[in-house]
Amino acid sequence: MNKDAFFAALIGLGIGLVLTGIILVGPNLMKSLPKVTIPKVTFLQKKPTPEPTKISEILHSITIDSPLPDAIENTDTMLVSGSTSKESKVIIQGTIDDSVMMTNGDGKFAGKITLVEGKNDILVTSYYGEKTATQKTTVYYTPEDW
Repeated sequence: MNKDAFFAALIGLGIGLVLTGIILVGPNLMKSLPKVTIPKVTFLQKKPTPEPTKISEILHSITIDSPLPDAIENTDTMLVSGSTSKESKVIIQGTIDDSVMMTNGDGKFAGKITLVEGKNDILVTSYYGEKTATQKTTVYYTPEDW
């Protein structure tokens, strides 16, 4: 037998065994391999439009800017101001009277209350939808001049 013919037969036998092994073992081997998925790419896909923030998702708080805590005043009326959420209803409760208002476009509010001589607790409450925020401060009124 010719040397070239022998190597050709040997190579053919090897290729045949490899193909037979792939046919017999291949399906079981494919089941054990992890699934590979190719991502789907679409170039004309619409971008999602952002949804407006719902009232219930907005944080609601209140801040009293004036008067400062434990301030001493020498007049019997005082301007209470601060900030809260836009479009909120604000109630300023003093010792004698209350002041009710809506915030302006920036969420700012200001209202006058009457003070009594001595300690005055001021309670400011803001209502926004179903949410409530409250802040308290104390001022002292004395008619004497300093």
